[in-house]
Amino acid sequence: MQLTAVSLIKYPMTQLPFGNTQIESKTLLQQIESEEAIEQLESAGIEDASTRIKAFVAVVPALLSWLETSGRHYPWRYTTDPWRVYISEILLQRTRGDAVAEIYDKFFEQFPDPSSLDGATESEIRNTVDSLGFGNQRTRTLQDVADLLVSEHGGEVPVSPEELKRPWRVGNYSAHATLLFAFGESRPLVDANIARIIERYLGYEMPEQPHKDTDVYALLDSLTPVEPDTARAFYFALIDHGAKICTSSSPSCSECPVAEGCQYWIPDSPST
Repeated sequence: MQLTAVSLIKYPMTQLPFGNTQIESKTLLQQIESEEAIEQLESAGIEDASTRIKAFVAVVPALLSWLETSGRHYPWRYTTDPWRVYISEILLQRTRGDAVAEIYDKFFEQFPDPSSLDGATESEIRNTVDSLGFGNQRTRTLQDVADLLVSEHGGEVPVSPEELKRPWRVGNYSAHATLLFAFGESRPLVDANIARIIERYLGYEMPEQPHKDTDVYALLDSLTPVEPDTARAFYFALIDHGAKICTSSSPSCSECPVAEGCQYWIPDSPST
């Protein structure tokens, strides 16, 4: 979903919100723990781990260039306000980005800060987020968030993964994404899109729930650029590429900017 004319006034595109999309592979290599990544692949039984990691690092610049022209422009990508980023990540759980974009302005007009959400009734919250599905669960999470921030953190979003994960059904991804996109801390992110691309490109077999697996997090941690702006671009690129090109059921391999070296790609085939 592209930003509307009205949204562009609220979130001016003075520059793309994706972070550092211009980087050479040799520079990227200095920002990641390639040896640790190789060890993670070798521990998974991959014999040519070094070759695969080198190939991945070599194509990341192309992936970031693709993001610059093809990335999705959502409103929460135009802010580093911790409240908006944290809540947006919670709203995005098990939900399409376009659906969250539809209620984004309404939500933050009604709940511009933790105290306004903390003072809302259960029905007021549910009515605002009901279109996203899982209304009861989402409402409970938002109530927990508001109560925690108001009662224990003075109305501020904490800079602590443990505290960010305290509300009901808030996990590693939401906490780490908040730290990365709001506070500029390079943190590993694991969601379905990210896990799928890593699995396909590196030939790394993912567990049933990769977002809960410590080995998967260790692998992504080793591949996360230490420079926050580059880490921001790296993860937005993986997320958007997984949503638009490397989809779960019908990947467009012939349109993939990083097909070279991918363990999943079959040359001259539109998809695998």
